[in-house]
Amino acid sequence: MNIITRGTRVFIYRNYCDMRKGHNGLSYLVMHEMNLDLLSGSIFLFTGRNRKSAKALLWDGTGLVLIHKKLEEGSFMSFQNLKEVEEISQVELSLILEGTKISLPLSKPQLQIDLKL
Repeated sequence: MNIITRGTRVFIYRNYCDMRKGHNGLSYLVMHEMNLDLLSGSIFLFTGRNRKSAKALLWDGTGLVLIHKKLEEGSFMSFQNLKEVEEISQVELSLILEGTKISLPLSKPQLQIDLKL
C-alpha cells in the first residue's frame, strides 16, 4: 500500500474537530464543510480543541485510511488564523506532525537565473 506519493495534495481543516470522530464523521466534514472530493487521494488533516492530537484521513484507492497522532509533549499549532480550507505542502505536513510551530504558508523558494553570459 503506497499511501503518499509526490503529487498527493494535503488540506487542513481550520476548525477544531471532535477527536472522537472516525471515518464517517471526518468524511462528512471533508464532503460537506470543506466541499472537497473525499476519494481524490488527498490527505485531510484535523486537530482537536486541545491540539494534543491530530487525525489525517485519505483514500488509498481501496478504502479510507485514518491516521491518529497524539503528541507526548507540546501541542500542534493552531489553524484558526487560516482560511476555511488551506492547502499545504507535504513538507509543511511533516513539520506540523512533528509538533513544529510554523507560519503557513511557508515561503516558496524563488528560482533566480543569472542570464549573463
